[in-house]
Amino acid sequence: MSSQAVSPSEEPPQRTGPKDNWLGFVGDVLKFTGEVRFKSMLRIDGNFSGSVSSADGTLIVSNGAQVTEAVIDVAVAKINGTVEGDIKASKELVLGRTASVTGTVTAPALVVEEGALFNGSFRRS
Repeated sequence: MSSQAVSPSEEPPQRTGPKDNWLGFVGDVLKFTGEVRFKSMLRIDGNFSGSVSSADGTLIVSNGAQVTEAVIDVAVAKINGTVEGDIKASKELVLGRTASVTGTVTAPALVVEEGALFNGSFRRS
């Protein structure tokens, strides 16, 4: 076997910024309290209490998940679990058929699927 030096133009490309596109995840066996900021996508399957924010990201609250004392400020929110608190979506808010939302929601577009429960107020932004 012979070894050859690799010229700089032949080096494999470096990964830049993968952390900016990672999917965040709060698992179904976790109970988490605090503040979360993310850039791309966050899925909550467990229990979370606190604030969630992302200027351009998507939040998914899965069926069976619970978010309490919520202060949510994201671009897109897709709710299939339980949320108690305030949700502000700058682009779209979707309440799936298994969603249960109590609180104030603000969004330019609200989609409520058949079966979703919503108890609160809606403000169009």
